[in-house]
Amino acid sequence: MKQVFDLKALQETLIQELPFSILALESVKHQIKFNFQPPKEFYVCENEELSLVVIKELGDESFPVFTILCREGDASKAEHELKEIIPWDQPWGIGGLPDYLVGALKAKAQNQGPKEFLEESECWVAILDPDTTIPGIDIPPNCKVQHVALNDVEFMDQLWKFQSSTSLPLLKAQAERGLAFGTYVDGELKSSLVTFNFGPLGALATAETHRKKGLAQMALIYAAKHLRSEGLTPFAFIETFNKPSFGLFMKTGFTHTHNVSWLFWKRPQ
Repeated sequence: MKQVFDLKALQETLIQELPFSILALESVKHQIKFNFQPPKEFYVCENEELSLVVIKELGDESFPVFTILCREGDASKAEHELKEIIPWDQPWGIGGLPDYLVGALKAKAQNQGPKEFLEESECWVAILDPDTTIPGIDIPPNCKVQHVALNDVEFMDQLWKFQSSTSLPLLKAQAERGLAFGTYVDGELKSSLVTFNFGPLGALATAETHRKKGLAQMALIYAAKHLRSEGLTPFAFIETFNKPSFGLFMKTGFTHTHNVSWLFWKRPQ
């Protein structure tokens, strides 16, 4: 594998693989737009006949997260190439995996230790097509939809299902970049979500006392409009058991394009 720095050229290559390349493509676009420092690391095969692309995302160095993309015909060769980049015996996460990569990577992980260390999450991929009109929604007088204020990020963190020792700094960093969105009721944040630094919308949550009032859709519509205005594509990974969230995205104009899996090895709690 070799590291690449011409992200514009990589972006053009990934566009040709849509919708399956949505995670890698938007990760590249976010790096170009926000100029993360230190930058993400982007790798392609030295053998240009192989379609493998690997991105080492920003985050906690003790738990690196990778995006991997390759065509199905190259899947059997991917494991050999990945050994140069992924520390299989150390904690890691890999996102957006098609089914033809999951089995081999799970086996690789399970060779490193007890299977209890491995988590798998199956997800629907929902993408807002550039030609789709984002629906309007009535905002009650006591509600306001906006970017989340920094002093409300801790509340977002408390609502998030995956709250951990590293989640608050992650959410705060995205709020500082203008990528956290929320619905306020009587001046208090009650529903929110973020765009992560590798592209997808996530951490969507609503205070229990304010659910089923349309607050999440208000925030999602606001987020989708903002991302479009920045030249980014709104998309999300929705766990396949989460039918209410899936329904919300479909109602907001997103399209279910395909399914993927996320794998986590020794994820911090």
